[in-house]
Amino acid sequence: MNAVIFEPSDAWAMFVRAAQPDVERWQAALDAPDTAQARRLAQLLEAGRDTAFGRQHGFSEIRSADQFRDRVPIRDTAAFLPWLERAAQEPEPVLTREWPAFFERTSGSTARSKLIPYTPAFLRELQAAMIVWLADMAREHPDITAGRAYWSMSPALQGPGMTSNGIAIGSASDLDYLGGGSSAAALAATLLVPPLDGDPTVWRRQTLRALVADETLALLSVWSPTFLTSLLRPLFSPGEPDSTRDLEWIEANLPAARAAALRKAITRGRCDALWPQLAAVSSWMDGPSRVYAESLRTRFPAAVQWLPKGLLATEGVVSIPFGDGDGCPLAIGSHYLEFVFDDGRVCDVSGLAPGDEAVVLLTTGGGLYRYALGDRVRVTRFTGRTPCIAFMGRAGASCDLVGEKLDERMVGDALAPVFASGASACLVPDAQADVPHYVMLLAGVPRESAEMLRDAIETRLDRIFHYSHARRIGQLDPLRVRWLSDAPARLGDLLQHAAERSGIRAGDVKPSPLVNRLPMAELVLGTSEWWQHE
Repeated sequence: MNAVIFEPSDAWAMFVRAAQPDVERWQAALDAPDTAQARRLAQLLEAGRDTAFGRQHGFSEIRSADQFRDRVPIRDTAAFLPWLERAAQEPEPVLTREWPAFFERTSGSTARSKLIPYTPAFLRELQAAMIVWLADMAREHPDITAGRAYWSMSPALQGPGMTSNGIAIGSASDLDYLGGGSSAAALAATLLVPPLDGDPTVWRRQTLRALVADETLALLSVWSPTFLTSLLRPLFSPGEPDSTRDLEWIEANLPAARAAALRKAITRGRCDALWPQLAAVSSWMDGPSRVYAESLRTRFPAAVQWLPKGLLATEGVVSIPFGDGDGCPLAIGSHYLEFVFDDGRVCDVSGLAPGDEAVVLLTTGGGLYRYALGDRVRVTRFTGRTPCIAFMGRAGASCDLVGEKLDERMVGDALAPVFASGASACLVPDAQADVPHYVMLLAGVPRESAEMLRDAIETRLDRIFHYSHARRIGQLDPLRVRWLSDAPARLGDLLQHAAERSGIRAGDVKPSPLVNRLPMAELVLGTSEWWQHE
């Protein structure tokens, strides 16, 4: 009796059929986002009323969004941290009626590392967004359903743990987000799942071997393009000692035909020969990630589609890739969303207009209430009556060595000439120097252009009042430049490597034009000096 072969296309077809009611509800809600959001807020308030947080803030008496804003203050990471710590310590409901299934660590770029509760309700909110995104992607790009898919998976390098009230810290893998009876669980059969070893060198090598071994790969889905670049680095830098070691091990563990395809890819410095069925790569493609995505794109065949990700953080989902056009529609069916403008004004989805820029607030089924995510977004267009947004950068990512008060937005504007040329750059504070200063790490331009670009960027920084004042009175030395390579991706590799060394999960690393935390800055500068002399 012949065994029945279960094709990836069968799993995708099963998923798309099961997801259709969810997609239809989503499409209907796009024309009435204020109704969908009012319903979500009422549900979240009801679910949280009998908790310590809900009682303290009078959830049982709140009847409108205005009352919610009056009773619950906006809290950033540091202000919300005591509530998160209580949720990980106390035996009674603190933030949610539901007991968290697990806590996820987040890196704490603006405060110390924190634990985010992942309740069953919160996982359903994430899955609701994922289902719409995946179903739409399968409809728009059916070729992705013909083969296997790789979704960004990386071990938690800090290791598993347990809270003092007995809840697991960390999910086993990114695949946990497909569980709980979700229709997306059918896609697990299509996934390429390499072993996840806690040693970064080992799991990266094993993952690359698994990818190269599968010629049916049709979809690569990652969050940051720097993560994918770091996985593929041995193919593009085969002469480096670590790459040579990894490639020798990988080739020795491949069938002859796949080993030949690997050698061809190395010779060409491109992925054409590896995955003849590859239809799409999905990654972040806006904000600071754009230059790294565009650089990586040149390594793939022109026919491969590059699909933008929405805005998803450990704390929640803000937007979903859906349909055509610039930006992604807000995830109005998942959490309750608010937006804070530079002048302090706050609105919900109904108050946004094209061109608006604001910082996102999240209220979620995981127990975050009016939580300032720190991500700055811009409204690009509308789908129905629902705003679509693009990620602009981190609003709270600032650095102030001597009063210069640089933030990510200022630095991104100053570095605009570098990014416009297709190169990559990042400012890193050097607080250990006799006179503090910033170092511009630069990649993607000829070495002889580095000093000229340094002068141009210093001129642009000098237009920032506090930076200029600190320079004039001698508190801050001039900008230095450290050239890394004529390949833009080299800087992404460096930032990815340094972030992983600091304990951040590899798949969660976000590119940024400014390193604002001094311990990370010291690590990045040390790594860049070492890489310069490789």
